[in-house]
Amino acid sequence: MSAKTDTAIKLTASLGVGLLPGAPGTYGSLATLGLAAAWLALGGAAFVGLGYWLGVLGLSALAVAVSRAALARGVFGPSADPSAIVIDEAAGMLLALAWSDRLGWPLLMAFAAFRLFDIAKPWPVGWSQSLPGAWGVVVDDLLAGLYALAVTRLAVGWLGG
Repeated sequence: MSAKTDTAIKLTASLGVGLLPGAPGTYGSLATLGLAAAWLALGGAAFVGLGYWLGVLGLSALAVAVSRAALARGVFGPSADPSAIVIDEAAGMLLALAWSDRLGWPLLMAFAAFRLFDIAKPWPVGWSQSLPGAWGVVVDDLLAGLYALAVTRLAVGWLGG
């Protein structure tokens, strides 16, 4: 394959922010949060319903496919879970943001909880990284997103939001 293909895979897998120095997973999560906040601020529909869940499923499938391609091509080096691949963080953040319907502290809590679970990797988040290939890259972020969703929704139910 060509250098153009490698560049396309790098940009798709990294959402453009995964290639920045520092904390690419946090940058990918922040980019997703920013897009979600902009969507809500501009009057976009709440993150509920069949369309939303089909979008999460589609992005998750894309994350697996792009991660698989990047790993197969070795464009990010020999790592089993290259930090530059952040499309999996976007998929996890979308799960964490489910049922969000307005701007406010629940969006920030979903972000913070997602990053906490993605970094701390409680069971089965950490275990899922041992799944083969791209599955190990993506599933841990989806599980961290589900944990963050549960914590955020419990807080919203308890505190109001």
